[in-house]
Amino acid sequence: MLILKQLILGLLLPAVVGGGIFIFAKSLAWKKESEQKKARLSGWLVAVALSAGYTVGYTGLEGLPPFPPREGVHWLCYLSIIGLISGAFWHSSRWGRLIVQIALSIVIPRLLLNSAFKYTWGQFEGIIWWMCLAVAVFIFWHIVQESFTILPAGGSSPFVYFGLSGGTALVLAVSGSLRLAQHAGILVAIFAASWVITFVRQRSDNNKWQVFPLGASPVVALLLLGIWMNGYFYEEVPAASAILLAIALFLAPVGRIEKIQRLGARRSAIVQICVIALPVVIAIGIAVARSGLFGESSSY
Repeated sequence: MLILKQLILGLLLPAVVGGGIFIFAKSLAWKKESEQKKARLSGWLVAVALSAGYTVGYTGLEGLPPFPPREGVHWLCYLSIIGLISGAFWHSSRWGRLIVQIALSIVIPRLLLNSAFKYTWGQFEGIIWWMCLAVAVFIFWHIVQESFTILPAGGSSPFVYFGLSGGTALVLAVSGSLRLAQHAGILVAIFAASWVITFVRQRSDNNKWQVFPLGASPVVALLLLGIWMNGYFYEEVPAASAILLAIALFLAPVGRIEKIQRLGARRSAIVQICVIALPVVIAIGIAVARSGLFGESSSY
């Protein structure tokens, strides 16, 4: 009964809620005449779909998050809300967006890793970690934002993020963190729903459209980063696996290489997705080897 409850609350319900809002977002956005208004409305509503879907899944698994959060995982729900609020103003000002990115990149590592700053690291070591993580958060957030335009229109974006979150869930599961794996599973369900919806609508409309507007990038980036940081610093996720998951999206620009583009739209998209998937697959393999499922564990 417990497993059935987790499947319903952690997978099915987030997919239904997120998918329903996603359908509404795209249907409403395409009815608008103004391209600027369309981008803003679609971006915010897609962010709502992602944030609401994750919040529903989080509440189903964890209950209402405490305030102030007592653990790093408790911040995940708040990160989805912060991402939603940020997405609402994402098209208002370029400088405002940059300031928000810098501020959150600095604040989020300190909030998520509060216990590590207090009890594990010394003052100097903590400052070094803080600076490095702030830079990493900012860069990854930018890469997520760029991936929405670099990845081919249509189902490629949700499929890539479905694979990335699925790989994250597998790495966490074999590393012994089933709790965090369930949170990654929420993202798997939401991205799977958005991919299926995009695939069906794409076939019916015979037209490819951009799935994730830039306004949805804060929710996606903050949730993935929150899960990864919790997994590495508080659980037993191998460092190599965490790094490989984080750098997978850095390979998205491979689709812009001239020789790849000459293969044609479909083949170049397949190559691009396969290249992004490669570090995710390696990350899973390292986590499996480290777990000792098929023999003695190795350290990475």
